[in-house]
Amino acid sequence: MTAPQIPNDEYLQREFDKMEKDKTGKISVTEFRNLIFTNEFLRKFRSTTIDTYITELSNNTGWITFEQFKKFMQAETHAYKNLLINIELKQAFNEVDTNKDGLISPQEARQGIILAGERIPGRSFGHIIQMFDDNHDGQMSLEEFLNNVQKLVHK
Repeated sequence: MTAPQIPNDEYLQREFDKMEKDKTGKISVTEFRNLIFTNEFLRKFRSTTIDTYITELSNNTGWITFEQFKKFMQAETHAYKNLLINIELKQAFNEVDTNKDGLISPQEARQGIILAGERIPGRSFGHIIQMFDDNHDGQMSLEEFLNNVQKLVHK
């Protein structure tokens, strides 16, 4: 039987019960993490992103309840506003912000692009920097980064 597009509570309860063998009403974050990494789309996220997400979802308890499991299973994981995607974007921003001042300079942006294995010609690079620098201060804040990524996703 195929799972419904948006899983209903009964289906989700059966799936949760398959993992929750000791009948405590919760599964360990380790078991939940293993479940996440069986999903091809979710395997694309960094393990640190998944770990941060699970910590937030579980309220740092080490356990996932049925309600938390349901929240995860019913989330639109491809949606920009999804917590998992936001965590991933913030971690990427923080990696590129090498001096940790909360801003990405053009030099940091260029280095981040190189580290990602991409090459962008100078003129195109300058255009991208201008596009992401909403307040025209020559740097990109996390807010500018998130807002502009969202705009690109919705084009």
